[in-house]
Amino acid sequence: MKRAILSFILLIFTLSTALGQSLTAKFESVDGYYRLTFTASSSDASQFVPPSLSGVFDVLSGPSESTFSSYQFINGKASHQSSKSFTYILSAKQSGRVTIGSATVRIGGRTLRSRPLTAQIRAGAGSSSGHSSGSTTSRSSRSTGTGDADLQQAGSAVTGRDLFIDVTPSRRRIREQEAVLLTYRIHARAGVGLANTQLTAKPDFKGLISQEIPLPGNQIQTSIEHRGGTVYRTGTILQYVIFPQQSGPLTIPSITFDCTVIQQDHTLDLADAFFNGGGNIGVQVRRKVAPLTLQVDPLPTPKPAGFSGAVGKFSLEGRVLNPATRTGDVLTYRLTLTGLGNLKLITPPKVNFPSDFDTYDPKTGEQTKVTANGLDGRLTFDYTFVPRNKGDYTLPPVEFVYFDTSSDAYRTLRTAPVKLHITQGTRSNEDVDRQLALLKSDIQPIHSEASGTAALLDNLAPDRAGGLLAALLTLAVLIGLTVIIRRHGKATRSLPARKRRALKAARARLAKAEQLLESGSADESYRLISLALTDYLCAVYDLTPSACTPDNLRTFLPSHGMDAEMVDLFTEVIDGCTTARFAPGSDTLRRPLFEKARQALDRIG
Repeated sequence: MKRAILSFILLIFTLSTALGQSLTAKFESVDGYYRLTFTASSSDASQFVPPSLSGVFDVLSGPSESTFSSYQFINGKASHQSSKSFTYILSAKQSGRVTIGSATVRIGGRTLRSRPLTAQIRAGAGSSSGHSSGSTTSRSSRSTGTGDADLQQAGSAVTGRDLFIDVTPSRRRIREQEAVLLTYRIHARAGVGLANTQLTAKPDFKGLISQEIPLPGNQIQTSIEHRGGTVYRTGTILQYVIFPQQSGPLTIPSITFDCTVIQQDHTLDLADAFFNGGGNIGVQVRRKVAPLTLQVDPLPTPKPAGFSGAVGKFSLEGRVLNPATRTGDVLTYRLTLTGLGNLKLITPPKVNFPSDFDTYDPKTGEQTKVTANGLDGRLTFDYTFVPRNKGDYTLPPVEFVYFDTSSDAYRTLRTAPVKLHITQGTRSNEDVDRQLALLKSDIQPIHSEASGTAALLDNLAPDRAGGLLAALLTLAVLIGLTVIIRRHGKATRSLPARKRRALKAARARLAKAEQLLESGSADESYRLISLALTDYLCAVYDLTPSACTPDNLRTFLPSHGMDAEMVDLFTEVIDGCTTARFAPGSDTLRRPLFEKARQALDRIG
């Protein structure tokens, strides 16, 4: 019965995760043509398979891929959203009501399918609005024509004077590692009906690091421009921030765009124009951007000791996150680097800890956004350390050397020294060694293949899937109540004396952990939950604490008769406690990990 409950819990979790993923489709009329966009709810989407379009549409461009990703940090909690879109520009071959079939895509081992769309279309034009479902993030240009009467005559040559693209750097002379903004703009003479632009291939930037800046709304916004007596509509189609990695002349390579230009056949009479989409046709035009050369000056010499290549404008702060400082406690010293510059290239500064502290490699966190002047945001470097002896200690100032682009000089930032008063802790050296052994073990992410439940969900509409989830939740509650009633009347099973003593000690340790769940130390709670399981395994299987790592247990326990579900339950709790102890702000994990630990012990005895 307990296995049945666990299976239902896993089933519900799988359904909840699956319902959070989607592939939506949107069909819309854009300047005489149609745009069809499929949007997956994850930027990790792959193996996109479109529906058949050849019988109804001419594909003018696509699928063009675009990704959207956003990070938010609100009240100390980080969240991340991402999506990936596949966009087509289409011209209708026939008029009437059509059905666009489903597309498929793979996300996390699952195949997602979009719903079919029905739409009213017109051959050669897209003025009728079609039914759509879902939403999308796509990139297209607005038509540069001022009306059908102003469009070029069909068959007219689109010259380099009529339509061209150029690139403008924010500066032509910079320092190594200094950010430069490259802006690619398209210029279309009045009468050139620009419908779409697409980069044929990403630039091969050599000798520099680059990052694209997303356009606002992922749309090209145009404005009027006068050049040499000619009126153009001009819009930014692409922007990159680049960071040169070496000095000397730096060549920005030529890149190519494919453009769709709308032209009109003015020779058609009214009836022929009506039956031929108004006489509008699409012409494919390729435009190449000329290469550009920048001069990169080396950073001044001699470079200060400790300089690791940071260029920009920064500030630095250091503090110990943990309020209690006792021997055997696992503590975190956090350095926060805030500013504007080449943040992605910055390595963690060196921290000189007292010699009798156990220390470990820092973990780096990033919260940045791309701007015209470089990466703006902050980096956090978390240094884990364990004091072994009581006494008064001082963490000396940490120095960070960078090149200040505003003053064209090197600057050194220093944190304030941190004084620590270490008191005697309650943990034994054996407890500390056990935790450190867990910390050193490899913590691997959990990868799961698509289950039968997930495959079933692919064939369900969202409303039916929601009903199934509600039914399963109700069934799980009923089964849980039945188990509770039966448990009251079940006698304790006979266990060998060794297992009985180990189980009793583990439950006592878990009961102590329960007392700390709401108001006690998070670190102590996780330690007791983990020890409840690891001490049991050590006692029953004659293991040493250093051998109770998740990787070792996944191999050892099945070979000694423990079933796979129990192995997963033990290792998940031990792994989760270790991860949570070294991840600040993870207090919410205490109750779920405690319940899983209690479930593991209940299944044993």
